[in-house]
Amino acid sequence: MVDDFLLQFIKQDRQIPNLHEGLLYALGLDSDEQVTRGKRLRPALGMLVCEALGGRAEDILPIAAAVELFHNFTLIHDDIEDGDTFRRNRPCVYVKYGLAHGINIGDYMLVMVFRAMMEHSPHSIPPRTRDKIFEVLTSAFDHTHIGQALDINARSRHDLTTEEYFLIVSEKTGYCLAAPMIAAAILTGAGKSVNRAFESYANAIGPMFQIRDDMLDLTEGKGRKSIGSDIREGKRSFLVAHVGGVCAREEREKLYLILDAPREKTTDDDIQWVNKLFRKYGSFEAAEETNKHLLSEAFRAIARLPQNLKELLISFAELLLTRKR
Repeated sequence: MVDDFLLQFIKQDRQIPNLHEGLLYALGLDSDEQVTRGKRLRPALGMLVCEALGGRAEDILPIAAAVELFHNFTLIHDDIEDGDTFRRNRPCVYVKYGLAHGINIGDYMLVMVFRAMMEHSPHSIPPRTRDKIFEVLTSAFDHTHIGQALDINARSRHDLTTEEYFLIVSEKTGYCLAAPMIAAAILTGAGKSVNRAFESYANAIGPMFQIRDDMLDLTEGKGRKSIGSDIREGKRSFLVAHVGGVCAREEREKLYLILDAPREKTTDDDIQWVNKLFRKYGSFEAAEETNKHLLSEAFRAIARLPQNLKELLISFAELLLTRKR
């Protein structure tokens, strides 16, 4: 449903070269390969929650699709900011279309976020309800950019703690995961206690999602050309924050020497050295244990929700914990 909506939404316009085709490319809608489209977790979660609360999936579809458009907008610019060249097993948007078009395609994707909500949300939604949903989404978008700024700021740090890491990823990931669920609760008239449960749940699964992402960077699971892209860009992941707090001083100095080096200077041997350092000090095990704790926190947050909704959210959290890409 989300893919069909996005495809029709983008193709309804006059097609401008290096713009609309770039939107389709960024969303993977130019291909039948599912891997190029991403996971669509955020819109699917919003639609499933809406149904579990007694609403109709099609009523929240434009809002859910808008969140997916926003997510992909951040990815287009994130790849430029990070210097990544591959996304979902193929060249990033700016690599495919050039830097100037890449920036513009990302900017236009953000415009499409608001167009989707304004032009396609059902007219039956009361204006006050629509305003509340806009407030939730705007707040989520605000937090996401704050998280990205904190993430970029942290790249020059040699002393990032796991506590600071959690602040970054909560801002960058948690709010945008919560937004479609809270929008579903507003749309269906669920009470404030349900909203609070969703917020607490997302504050747990957001960091859990990102920690799993940090671990997948050292596998083929992130759809990039080679492993260790986070290390090449100098990202302060959970693994880096953990090992930096427990390894020897000489090892820490070498770790940050590798992380701070220009991307093109980082060798495969450097990647393997950092990987071995993580394993030497149990950083992967610490990540797994942290995620198990976060999973328990997520379950605690939704303990009083209706059984059908609780089962849905439990399944979703377990999926995030065990995903391979």
